[in-house]
Amino acid sequence: MSEQTDLLKLPYIMPAQAQKHVTHNEALSILDAVLHIRVSGVGSNTPPGAPVEGERHVVGSAPTGAFISHTNKIAAFQDGVWVFFPPQPGWTLWDATGEAIHVFHDSTWIKAAPTPERLTLLGIETDADTVNRLAVAAAASLFTHAGAGHQIKVNKAAAANTASMLFQTNWSGRAEMGLAGNDDFSVKVSADGSTWKTPLYLKASDGFAGINTTDIRYLLTVGQPGATDSLLNYDKTIGVAGAGAAYFRGQDTTNNVRFVMGTFTNNVMLASKSNHPLVFKVNDTVESFRIATTGQIGIGITAPNASALVDMASTTRGFLPPRMTTTQRNAIASPAEGLVVYNMTLHQLQFWNGTAWMSIAGV
Repeated sequence: MSEQTDLLKLPYIMPAQAQKHVTHNEALSILDAVLHIRVSGVGSNTPPGAPVEGERHVVGSAPTGAFISHTNKIAAFQDGVWVFFPPQPGWTLWDATGEAIHVFHDSTWIKAAPTPERLTLLGIETDADTVNRLAVAAAASLFTHAGAGHQIKVNKAAAANTASMLFQTNWSGRAEMGLAGNDDFSVKVSADGSTWKTPLYLKASDGFAGINTTDIRYLLTVGQPGATDSLLNYDKTIGVAGAGAAYFRGQDTTNNVRFVMGTFTNNVMLASKSNHPLVFKVNDTVESFRIATTGQIGIGITAPNASALVDMASTTRGFLPPRMTTTQRNAIASPAEGLVVYNMTLHQLQFWNGTAWMSIAGV
């Protein structure tokens, strides 16, 4: 016959045993220590300096003093000494200091979840912490409607704070969207988690959008990658696809110069606005030609003569008409009266008078 119970190891009173009250009292002390367990701390490594009778602790993983070699055991102060009881799987206790229930499972004490009305931390297949109080490890997370629609709300205390969604690679930031430090919505990307770019920025005040810039002055403002300079930004490109009219409009508010490119009544249109000429330049500053507000064309001159449809000015270059042989000239179909060519066969400047080619006599 065993001298102890199987689970709590309570001593049996043996037949003809003397001083049976000692065995009986020992069993009562064990019951008093491990029944309805209420401890003053879980993970206590150092015994308290002035314990009171009946005080109990769960010994921590690095015990010292009287607690040495008693990791995870229940330490009870009885009759002036510490008595230790090894827990069994499934034992539960109440930690009065941490105000939480603990369960002994897989050779360790695990903190049980509090009432679901207000959880302090929640980890689903992973550990939560004081920063990430809700942590989920899963292939996907589903938020669905309860009747009609569903909203995911991310709230911040003030405009200067951040309310955003952060996307990471191996715990390093790669993309972020939301309200970052203000109430404007932005989408940011990073290749290394430290240097960030803002390819999309939406202003809350007027709804204007910026691409690669936060200095937004128009409905859509496109920034120049790299350093800003005083020259034209050649990499500012906007494409519009789809049926119907498509326009790209630019405006210099300082000089009130506006232009528009797009389609209009099945034609491609490039036009200036606000009574300004349309000027074409090459190599940044060299003017090639301009179309005046009257429709006149000026080449090498900024103010075409009022009597000329085309006005060309130069002191180093001349006008070179089309050059061709007599055979090539005769092959011109239905030449218009006044058409001018240079005949390479006759070495003469000629024009069509409506019925025949006439030479312009030289000196």
